[in-house]
This record gives sequence, C-alpha cells and structure tokens, in this order.
Amino acid sequence: MRDAHPSHNRARIADLAARLIAEHGIHDYALAKRKAARSLGLPEGHGLPSNEEIDAALVYRQSLFEPEEQAALLHDLRQQALAVMRVFEPFSPFLTGMVASGAVSEHSLIELDIDADSSKDFDQFLVNHNIEYKIQDKGGRVAYLIYSEPTDILLRINSGESFHAGRTRLNRSQLERLMQTQTPLAAPASSLTPQH
Repeated sequence: MRDAHPSHNRARIADLAARLIAEHGIHDYALAKRKAARSLGLPEGHGLPSNEEIDAALVYRQSLFEPEEQAALLHDLRQQALAVMRVFEPFSPFLTGMVASGAVSEHSLIELDIDADSSKDFDQFLVNHNIEYKIQDKGGRVAYLIYSEPTDILLRINSGESFHAGRTRLNRSQLERLMQTQTPLAAPASSLTPQH
C-alpha cells in the first residue's frame, strides 16, 4: 500500500482519522493522523492530511451514517457556544475547532479563542463569576478546561500571532448569522459549572 498515490493515502488517512475522532473521542488531530497512518502501514511524519481534510472527511462520514443526529448535535453545540460566548464577551471570543467547522461528534468540546492581556485577568474573571475550571498546557499555550453542560469548553488565550491560519474562526455575530440561515434560533441552553 505504500506505493499508492500520495493523494489516495492522504484521503485514506483522513477517513480513518475522522473515524477515530468520531468513535473514540480523540481531540488531538495530530494524534489521530499518526494513529491512522500507523494503522494503515503508512509513514507518520510526512504526507499527512490537513486538519481541514479531516474535518471534511468527518462531515462526509456523518452525512452518510447519521445526518439527522449530526444536524441536531451541531445545532445544540452551537447554541451552547453562543450562550458561553455571551458570558465571555468582554474577551472577544472566537469559536474554533469542530463546532465552528461543523465536523462535530458526540465527543466534541466547544473550543474558544480569546484575547486577554494576561491569564491573570481571565483567572480573576472566572473566580468573580464562580466558574469552575482547570488550567492546561496545550502546545505551550495556556488553555482552560471549563466545566459546562451539556459539553465542556476548551478555551485558549491567544496573542495575535497564535491563531491557526486556515482554521474556521467565528465571532458571536458570525455564529448567530450562520445559525439563523440553518435553523431558527431558540433560547440557548447552557450552564457553566460554579465552583464549590
């Protein structure tokens, strides 16, 4: 199989990585790509599909196997994202990741990028609003796992240079417009978990 055309191998890796993400809840695209390449007996280091190719494979897979469930899940997660973005409006949040691209699975987190002069400002905001969270290191960037229902939020603090080029990023008004063109917007159902 190593002699197959590189674009064919990229597509095979993207399909299998999408399956791993959907079925096993892998959130790390790089890990899903490496696992998929290894499973297919292909090199792990080069010729791998982009994250956007994996998103496209995931959307295609879900459109074949569970289109109604996919549409309902995407709508619910985007409604929750809108509610959470309103809470974090002082930090100009952008929705990124699977919920922004539409390539969601039952394991998807809501991913937000915010601008903040320092993590201390954001820490203080969370404490003042009694929002429960855990700090994580995601590739050298400060990230917060914020406990929420029905799904958790992964929030990253970014400098201007740290945004991923090519990734879908939606501000609140863009997300609202997108949802209005797809389905009527109902009252968002979301709650951030207060600290105890």
